Amino acid sequence: DTGIDHHALLKQFDHLNHLNPDKFESTDLDMLIKAATSDLEHYDKTRHEEFKKYEMMKEHERREYLKTLNEEKRKEEESKFEEMRKKHENHPKINHPGSKDQLKEVWEETDGLDPNDFDPKTFFKLHDVNNDGFLDEQELEALFTKELEKVYDPKNEEDDMVEMEEERLRMREHVMNEVDANKDRLVTLDEFLKATEKKEFLEPDSWETLDQQQLFTEEELKEYENLISLQENELKKKADELQKQKEELQRQHDQLEAQKLEYHQVVQQMEQKNYNKKFLHQG
Repeated sequence: DTGIDHHALLKQFDHLNHLNPDKFESTDLDMLIKAATSDLEHYDKTRHEEFKKYEMMKEHERREYLKTLNEEKRKEEESKFEEMRKKHENHPKINHPGSKDQLKEVWEETDGLDPNDFDPKTFFKLHDVNNDGFLDEQELEALFTKELEKVYDPKNEEDDMVEMEEERLRMREHVMNEVDANKDRLVTLDEFLKATEKKEFLEPDSWETLDQQQLFTEEELKEYENLISLQENELKKKADELQKQKEELQRQHDQLEAQKLEYHQVVQQMEQKNYNKKFLHQG
């Protein structure tokens, strides 16, 4: 028995056709794409969850800080917070991701081309950076930089770059949902051109940025704070246990040092007695 978990091992290769282990065929490729897509979807979901926790922690720490202030200082901080929030929300209109207006702005400002000459096919080829015939997720996300710069500036205290990356992810997911017909997380030229024929491409709904959305409820925040409290209590408990262990080790160390000193004194006394006897005998 080698101790290998064969079921766990096979699970790592779910994307392969185990009925035909000697060849890698189109069905294997399909299974591989599905497995990779599933992994990436899980990764995106995890990113959203981590972002939500990040926002709740920010709010939790803000409220905890306010509790430490007197009434006057607390009002000053609340006023400053509200001012920064309004400054952040005061940004130019955001074009709907993947709309004609949004892509034309990239065409004009990033590509330096005449907006009157906008051509979807040429646009696709310009932004298929690695020339593989697809717009992948990174190539899509690069298209949203101009829009994101309208809302986020790393030099501004009120703009959070973590939020910017969450907004970029939301934009990419939205465009993929609209354009990626076969859900392989790659946009082909054909998929892209078909999307430009839709009404939504010419007349999209307005895009709601993160600052226009409720990222969590009071109930969710309360639940998260309870979790933090439990974790802090657990850490405190472990810290107390470690302190007790440290004190016990120190006690044992002191006891050993005392025994060592006592032993050393006994040895010295015995040596002194032997010396005295020897001295008397010689005398």
